[in-house]
Amino acid sequence: MKVRREAIPYALSGGMLAAFFAATGFYYPAIPPFLFLLFSLFFFRDPKRVYEGGPEIMVSPADGRVIKVSDDGENLFLSIFMSVMNVHINRSPADGVVAKKEYSQGTYLAAYHEKASLENERLKWTIETRFGNVECTQIAGLVARRIHPLKQAGENLRRGQEFGLIAFGSRVDVLLPKRSSELLVKVGDRVKGGITPMAKGKTT
Repeated sequence: MKVRREAIPYALSGGMLAAFFAATGFYYPAIPPFLFLLFSLFFFRDPKRVYEGGPEIMVSPADGRVIKVSDDGENLFLSIFMSVMNVHINRSPADGVVAKKEYSQGTYLAAYHEKASLENERLKWTIETRFGNVECTQIAGLVARRIHPLKQAGENLRRGQEFGLIAFGSRVDVLLPKRSSELLVKVGDRVKGGITPMAKGKTT
């Protein structure tokens, strides 16, 4: 399985510290940084994801558990919580173009906290699709301290293609236009980015 290059600084720091302790004869202190090296490689794994369904399906942008679903009359909203054991690469729900990226500094509340969507560090992606604009917001959590964007405004995205990742535990919020989207998931569902059907869209 491929490992993202973003793992290099994390894995390298653990590996160098483990090697230092081992070289000086301190074998037990070398164990934690060596385990961190292995965890970094595991965490930044990049499994191949291909969805074979019809073009009307929008897929989940993240691995994890759906913790919130709401409807304000115009938009459908859902939140996906990613634990440190989930794949943390985020993927486009549909074919489209990155209309804009909006970064906001903030705090580091636990990602499942109700106020995390408004107060935490976050990066909102607006993707123009055949179903209207779809917003995916990467939210840093209590453990997460780094959002890694992989695309720029103006770039094309295929359904399931990677647009970013978050280091170590976080959340992704999704906003869909209600007039052109039928939600296919509910609170408590486990989803996989790029694979799980999240919504069924219709052209506006």
